[in-house]
Amino acid sequence: MVRTAAAVLESPGKERVALEGVSVEAAIRGLMAETTVTQTYRNLEAVNIEAVYTFPLPLDAVLLEMIFELDGRRLTGVVRPRGEASEQYEAAVEDGDTAALLEQAAPGLYTVNVGNLMAGERAVVRFRYAQLLRWQGDSLRFFLPTTIAPRYGDPGAAGLMPHQVPEHALTAEHGFSLKVGIDGVLAAAAFECPSHPVAVADHGGRRELSLAGGSALMDRDFVLVLRRPEAAVSQALVARDGEGWVALASFNPVSTAPSRSPPRGVTLVVDCSASMAGDSIAQARNALREITGLLEPTDHFTLIAFGSTHRALFPGLVAATPQNLGRARRFVDGLDADLGGTEIGPALHTAFRCEPPPGLRPAVLLVTDGEVWDQDRVLELARASGQRLFTVGVGSAVSEAFLRRLAETTGGALELVSPREDMAERIVRHFRRMSQPRAQACNVRWPRRPERQAPQSLDTVYAGDTLHVFGWFSEPPTGEVSLDVGFADGTRFLEHAAVSADEYSGTGAAADVLPRIAAWARLAALEAAEARDMAVNYQLVTEQTSCVLVSVRTEHGKADTIPALRKVPQVLAAGWHGVGTVDWQMDTSMEGDECPSLVMPPSCDDFDFDYDMPFREDADDNRREAAADTGLYDPGFDLDFDRYLPASLARLVRQLNARYPERDAALLDLDRLTDLSALALEPALLEDLEELVEQGFEERDVVLALLFGLLRRPEGGGLERHVQRLLHKAVKDASVPEVLQDRVNTMLSTAPLP
Repeated sequence: MVRTAAAVLESPGKERVALEGVSVEAAIRGLMAETTVTQTYRNLEAVNIEAVYTFPLPLDAVLLEMIFELDGRRLTGVVRPRGEASEQYEAAVEDGDTAALLEQAAPGLYTVNVGNLMAGERAVVRFRYAQLLRWQGDSLRFFLPTTIAPRYGDPGAAGLMPHQVPEHALTAEHGFSLKVGIDGVLAAAAFECPSHPVAVADHGGRRELSLAGGSALMDRDFVLVLRRPEAAVSQALVARDGEGWVALASFNPVSTAPSRSPPRGVTLVVDCSASMAGDSIAQARNALREITGLLEPTDHFTLIAFGSTHRALFPGLVAATPQNLGRARRFVDGLDADLGGTEIGPALHTAFRCEPPPGLRPAVLLVTDGEVWDQDRVLELARASGQRLFTVGVGSAVSEAFLRRLAETTGGALELVSPREDMAERIVRHFRRMSQPRAQACNVRWPRRPERQAPQSLDTVYAGDTLHVFGWFSEPPTGEVSLDVGFADGTRFLEHAAVSADEYSGTGAAADVLPRIAAWARLAALEAAEARDMAVNYQLVTEQTSCVLVSVRTEHGKADTIPALRKVPQVLAAGWHGVGTVDWQMDTSMEGDECPSLVMPPSCDDFDFDYDMPFREDADDNRREAAADTGLYDPGFDLDFDRYLPASLARLVRQLNARYPERDAALLDLDRLTDLSALALEPALLEDLEELVEQGFEERDVVLALLFGLLRRPEGGGLERHVQRLLHKAVKDASVPEVLQDRVNTMLSTAPLP
């Protein structure tokens, strides 16, 4: 198998892809959506394998349960603290049992591990998640991400472990089936599905959508846009939550924007990295054309294009005069995806330094696919800027989690635009948000005083965008809940919703959804330990918790070897890097939008930027934290081994990792001290071990004691996950005497190793 860094294609090698198929069923009722994803795995090889699949979900997806089916057995996963769940999974794999682990790899990314799937076996992993949908103007967007596009940078910066890092293959052709049921008022809503052709069937008050032809390639997000029907109003739901009650109020503020927009100071930042080639850069150009067409003479603006480096059209914000707009249009026409990598941080740093004239409120509008790994540093930079960041996500598989966090952490907003969607509508909405006066006072009045509320404070309210607020009560709240917003220009907004019984208030499976979504909404405001305990109590998969289950096998059916790792490769996103295009229904205007080569106008200024952001330096720290959370190894330290390990142990670790590649099912076959000598163990340490054998200890036990002692030292983090499993299993099977283990540990801690 060919290994590669992120953003570089690679072959999946000769191993057989274990993912047999994916099916999805979703139900939309009001602003609540529940989605069930079924992944079927099959081992087509002669050895036991561990199937690992990292996949995207919406940022606000609340994972509710995981079901596992194998040989007619059906097991339900249990959410535990992340470290405990990982230990249980690892112990089961080492013992030869089958286990499944569902964990969050990063915001918006999750990993399913199926350990010890035996030759010829088929297993089903089914998980369910819920999310709250939002109106944006008169449209409501339901989307299902299906693949992870290659991202720029080091996955370690996002805390991903090596086995979680997505791999891509041009030959990957996973398909999926999808059914979406819509009930209630939205069943009669006008809709469009810009990503896929769909078949529609109406059954009484329920509308069902399914993929035309039954299935589709997992190369783009599934996007469904519903248009607001006249009957749609603000709503409130209430349900039991333990001994008390929880209520959800969903407000949809009407437009308060003045008829004439106040002057704006806008810095436009556009991604021209290689990943934007094809559909994405065409969308970006369209977005910028729309934006420059909406600027008024009283507005000020500039435009920054970035890739590995960045270039600004003007050194600062300039008035939107006809001359400057003409230069901007020529700049936009010359844009192409040929600026290399995606150094988004330095480009935003320059954007945040662009000061508008006095009296203008600054805002940054970013157009990108968001395909970078080092997101936290960019988020911190944006948060520290104090400026609002409005993001436009373009492409077939945009990193929604990153762009939503980037917008929400700064008080901005996100618009997603797939290749076949109308760009103008989204840009106009963003400009209305920028023009809206600042909300100075925002309060929710419940029919009775709540014990708590989430979010605790409401800092950002945009007209037309849904605002979800939870309240907890000791008695059922009945009556009217209202949202009262006062703006800086003296205008005021007041909206009401009735709190009453709803089908979500009743019994059955749906009754547990609202309390668990509400609990998830509280987590961000809690201390880490409290958030972890709450996630366990409500059985929520978060960054601190994972869902695990074990299918114990009979002694005859247990795996004899540590399983071979089989990652499920990602399907390359449609149109990514100019590879193909989303063309099944491409409109004529998009088809006619040829991509000219980049020709920077002569008037463009080049600037030297002194900004230094060592985005990659924290990768090892993030990996270290991730390794500590899971209790597993960290091969990311390979680069720095010599800083931490005595040279002889470093050589031994490398030799072990090379001897037992993760792609092979294996058993530890080191029985003699000569085997360690062949692995370049330091002769002085070897002599000490030989003395133990001469004292009567079994030679294999001495070898295992040395290896297990190495594993338990801090330097053992350099052993790959596969090797660690081999050592754990060998020590369990051999029952190394504790007295021997203690003596070897002492030897390792005191020996003057070179």
